[in-house]
Amino acid sequence: MIICAPDMTPEIAARFGVEPCLLATFSGRVPPRREVKVLADIGLANAKRGVDIVAYVQFVRRVKPTWAIVPDAFGDFRATLARWQSYAPLVAKYATPVLVAQEFYKPHVLDTVMELLRTGAVERLALPMRQHPDASCSRRPRLCAERAERALRALCGMAPHVHLLGPALRAVRLLRDALKQCERQGTAVSFDTMAYRRAPNSAIKRQLGGRWQPRNPAEATVMLEAWMRQALI
Repeated sequence: MIICAPDMTPEIAARFGVEPCLLATFSGRVPPRREVKVLADIGLANAKRGVDIVAYVQFVRRVKPTWAIVPDAFGDFRATLARWQSYAPLVAKYATPVLVAQEFYKPHVLDTVMELLRTGAVERLALPMRQHPDASCSRRPRLCAERAERALRALCGMAPHVHLLGPALRAVRLLRDALKQCERQGTAVSFDTMAYRRAPNSAIKRQLGGRWQPRNPAEATVMLEAWMRQALI
């Protein structure tokens, strides 16, 4: 399993038996370069309001990520697919492009995605797991996890790589078995998170002197490790 976060280090990843990956968000800070894989993402806000594709491609060119999310349209698979057809060739010049399967929990969308996989038009997919048009996944993690699990049953063994975009901690816990099954079927699985940057539990908050957010990278890595412990163990 690959886990992407702005503060990820090989040392933290090794403690949990996962592969490290840095998350570089177009609307956020660019993480320092390390000898690990990098995922570039446009971020939820830009999926909702739209993104300047020229500026985003320049960002991808500067970051030099392993994978890059192709700009999508929140809650609209048809519009996302149109953007994919226009933008994926531009992104592919600098990174492996990833299609965001907006509305993946709808049967006709999943059928279309599987056909794209069969024809080779798409290889790497991302499932939105932070927010759906009808549900916040932090408030309804079980619903979002159940939707993702149904999609994974169809996609795993067929897609080379499936990524979960910003899943809630409880959703990760609910999906652990499904993600392991995907790996046994030959599909690489990954997810990204920035949720740990708000203290994941009261013990961490006490360590931060009553604060919810880190003041420096050292505190952020402590918070990331605590989040991963709750999500994976």
